[in-house]
Amino acid sequence: MVEDEPTVAQLIVDVLREEGDQVEAVLDSQEGLARLSRGRYDLVICDLRMPRLDGPTFYEALVRAGSPARNRILFITGDVLAPRTTEFLESHGLPFLVKPFLVEELKLAVNRLLASVARDDPRAERAVAFDARRAGTAT
Repeated sequence: MVEDEPTVAQLIVDVLREEGDQVEAVLDSQEGLARLSRGRYDLVICDLRMPRLDGPTFYEALVRAGSPARNRILFITGDVLAPRTTEFLESHGLPFLVKPFLVEELKLAVNRLLASVARDDPRAERAVAFDARRAGTAT
C-alpha cells in the first residue's frame, strides 16, 4: 500500500489484515516503486495525490518497467472532481475508491481485484502492497 497519510494507511492495513491479507505499507511513492521492483505483490493500493511522485506518474513508471503490478492496482482518491483525475482513471480503465469510503466498499473493491488477479494468475496469494484495496473501476 502506498499512501502518504499515515492514518489512512493504518486504517487500510488494519482492515485488510483482519480479512487475512498480508499487507505492507509505505508512506512514500518512490519507496513503493522500489519495493515493487524487489518483490511480488498480488495487489497494489495507491493514493492518487501524493508528494514527490503522484499516482499517474507512479502508474506510468510501472507501465514503463513492464511490472505486473500495473494490472493489479487500485487507486484511492479524494480528488474525483478534477478533470485530470477523471481523465487519467477513465483513459486507463483503472479501479478506484473515492475517499472517504466505507470499510465494506474497501473490502469489496479488494476482493473484486484479487478475484481478477487470481483468474489471470492462479499462483496469486493475498499479499498486498499498500495504498488502498477494493474499488470501483472507471468506465
